[in-house]
Amino acid sequence: MKTFLPSLAIGFIALACSSPKTTEQTQETMSSPKYSFVLGSYTNEPEQGIYLVEFDPEAKTLEVTATASEPENPSFVAVNKAQNRVYSVEETGGEDGGKVSAFKMERGAFEKINTVSAKGNGPCYVTLDPSERFVVVANYGGGNFSVIPVNSDGGVDEAVQTVNHSGSSVNPRRQDKPYVHSAVFHPSDTKLFIADLGTDEVVVYDFDATQDSPLTENPSFRLRVEPGAGPRHMVFNKSGDRLYLIHEITAAVGVYAYENGSLTHLETQTLLRDGFEGNIGAAEVRISEDGKFLYASNRGDANELIAFEISEEGKLTHIQTVSSGGMAPRNFNLTPDGKYLLAGNQGSNSLLVFSRDRETGLITPTDTKLDINKPVYIRFLK
Repeated sequence: MKTFLPSLAIGFIALACSSPKTTEQTQETMSSPKYSFVLGSYTNEPEQGIYLVEFDPEAKTLEVTATASEPENPSFVAVNKAQNRVYSVEETGGEDGGKVSAFKMERGAFEKINTVSAKGNGPCYVTLDPSERFVVVANYGGGNFSVIPVNSDGGVDEAVQTVNHSGSSVNPRRQDKPYVHSAVFHPSDTKLFIADLGTDEVVVYDFDATQDSPLTENPSFRLRVEPGAGPRHMVFNKSGDRLYLIHEITAAVGVYAYENGSLTHLETQTLLRDGFEGNIGAAEVRISEDGKFLYASNRGDANELIAFEISEEGKLTHIQTVSSGGMAPRNFNLTPDGKYLLAGNQGSNSLLVFSRDRETGLITPTDTKLDINKPVYIRFLK
């Protein structure tokens, strides 16, 4: 007994000391937050459109909770900071071009506000300026982009400015004319960056959101990339001194330094495996929230997701290439906490979940999948 009682006391002390940590670890392990996101798509049936989707990691499910079925081909969407308004392209054409639509998103449901012309065929990208006074839409088929005011109820007014690009590049099939593919605002400078796949340029414009016509239509800078590269989508790091640009036609990521309104090429990293032969089509580029990793997708015959580590200088080191789990991974995105990557395979009508190691940046496919018609763009809500 003389030896048992001290041992028992020590046991209770050890248990008392370890309990809070164990409880905290258990709670952290048990707490699996659900994620909501807005999903743009191409439509073939009247009931298809923009989706509100919930991802539950614990239940391993993806569930559509609401649908806005009014727009046709709402392939790309933008959400305001308050997360109660959604803006989508309608990737169509015609005499007045494609369309841009505004929706209320409240109490887990969509309600259409209105629709205006995009002033160009095939709108494929839409974004809000930082002040949220304007929507900018890139018209791929039209080779132009438009600036559209947002009114007091969140609806959209007719475009106040439309800028038409001119020129071509070396690929006769893909670059016979301008094909404006994306519009991105600098994180701190009052600059708008337009990627033009057809002319092999990123064109930089001054943008003053306090003005009724905010865009200075004469470009402040033109970045000419390697002929035949085909600029598509792009993303800045948080500090805004590095731009990462997907080269769609050559399946590569270009790294560019940004300083004093100008871009300078630093390096280009291929997305292709050694010896790869077949069709290609690089699509999306994303940076992890901590700024340490970059991800890209490649379609064609590759159908892969590619991961890079980002150095302190902003350069890239390849760390992983994995199958997207389907065909034509046009878009993907990371959950806000970086624990998962969701990939939309447009060609195989599927949305797949990958788990992600936040320390190494590596991703691993899971069994969680949603069968849905031609998923295109994923925008997580916080």
